[in-house]
Amino acid sequence: MAIILCPSCEKNISSNTMLCPYCGFQRGEVAEEQLKEFRRRKLRDRIYHFKMTSYAALLLLIIASGWFLVETSGFQRPSSIGPYVLFLVGTACYLVIRVYLFKFKVALRKLNL
Repeated sequence: MAIILCPSCEKNISSNTMLCPYCGFQRGEVAEEQLKEFRRRKLRDRIYHFKMTSYAALLLLIIASGWFLVETSGFQRPSSIGPYVLFLVGTACYLVIRVYLFKFKVALRKLNL
């Protein structure tokens, strides 16, 4: 008996079990090429979701910029700390998302080879 990774949820399972106790993935009836395609599809889905999340982070940056401009009336008055915090949060979120996107794209390229 060996410990392997479930192709669906990537958790450790026994090689003797045909059904993942975590996600319910049946691995007994699946060929190796089908497992590879399943992994590709899962990575593409993750990439898609992270791209959509990156748009939300960019929206935070746009909102922070608009908030700053409205609050300062075109740089005539000092601004509160709110737009700066929102800008930093949006930037941090965007950068973290981009790192994960890069990681998933590299994994997808390796899987396609």
